[in-house]
Amino acid sequence: MRSIAILSNLYPPVTTGSSIHCSTLAKKLVEQGISVIVFTPRVDKSAPKHEFLDGVEVFRLPCLKLPKLPIAVNFPWLSVSMLPSNIRRMRDIMRERSVELMHVHNHMFDMALNGVILKRILNIPLVLSIHSIIFHPNPVCNAILSSIDATFLRWCMVRRATHLVDLDRVCTRYRKRRFGVDKGTLIPLATDFPEPPNPTDVAMLKEKYGLEGKKVLLSVGHLHHLRNRMALIRGFANSLRSYPEARLLIVGARNYAPAEKLIKELGVTKQVIFTGNQPRHLVSAFFELCDAHSMWFDFVPHGDHSVGNANIEAMFMGKPVFAPFAPDVFGEGVLKHGENVFILPDTDMDEPIERTILTIWRDEPLAAEMGKKARETVRKYLSWDVAVKHHINLYSSLIEKKEV
Repeated sequence: MRSIAILSNLYPPVTTGSSIHCSTLAKKLVEQGISVIVFTPRVDKSAPKHEFLDGVEVFRLPCLKLPKLPIAVNFPWLSVSMLPSNIRRMRDIMRERSVELMHVHNHMFDMALNGVILKRILNIPLVLSIHSIIFHPNPVCNAILSSIDATFLRWCMVRRATHLVDLDRVCTRYRKRRFGVDKGTLIPLATDFPEPPNPTDVAMLKEKYGLEGKKVLLSVGHLHHLRNRMALIRGFANSLRSYPEARLLIVGARNYAPAEKLIKELGVTKQVIFTGNQPRHLVSAFFELCDAHSMWFDFVPHGDHSVGNANIEAMFMGKPVFAPFAPDVFGEGVLKHGENVFILPDTDMDEPIERTILTIWRDEPLAAEMGKKARETVRKYLSWDVAVKHHINLYSSLIEKKEV
């Protein structure tokens, strides 16, 4: 295998979990001697149209950037790039670079449809990673989106891929239930930080947010309908009866007014801090200064919750993590309640959240041991060293099958 192409609607400078995931994968593949080119919409007009980033050749294509839409939970990076000129350009570049395989990230954006068209034109394998389950908290919007997912996306994107990659068992169950597709491989989310956090950055953040000597609960990820933090805020507010000087930091964009209203109603506007979007290089500094981390997606009514990049990064940094994860999310025995994570019930979480926070803050040896085991778990199962080997093996097998 010499050359592959990655297609993604979300890629740096866009900062989302899937953007970080596919950009890191591209970089790691280059480090293994594979030529990688990336095609992504140019949603940020300040970003170069063409550049080499971490050894990866990136082409940012002309696109129509869409406004924030309630049906898309006000997602700020929606775009349309499926233009005949873009498809011709991608076709010509991939032929020139002798691309042997395409890997598309996210099934609900139009880059997936671009990939399906190019698969037919170029006659090369197409791998599709499912990053997110389509769900909307509004019943009408959810009915519309679920219908589109089960029909158009199922037949035009998902079932036309050569092979699918699940980032966790939640995606596996979703793939089988929604699309009726068995041709999938579990390659779990992965993370690593190549360098330790800068002590100067850590000191700067402590001073900026007044965190010196305080217990800090961190929650990294944009605030919106599907990551609304409502239960987390209530549980944290209850814990303030024991630790009144504690702080909850929510790092990311703010797109959910009910959470801000709840904070005012509970009288914790001083204790809950919204930092807004932050540069990627500061994320490890935020993890360094916190005592625990929690974030989850509120899109499953009966407990099939994914873990998310931010929780894995916190585990890698040796921090206790708690959320209502599906216990088998990365396979049986990877996540163990009370050993390397705290797994909460998926309903009536206020009291369990408070209890878990107080356990972590009161029992520092337990928190330190849990953080140590969390880091060991990530290194063994969820590191990029492991994930990139699985990707290369999958790519190689699909290319060999085509040649046969």
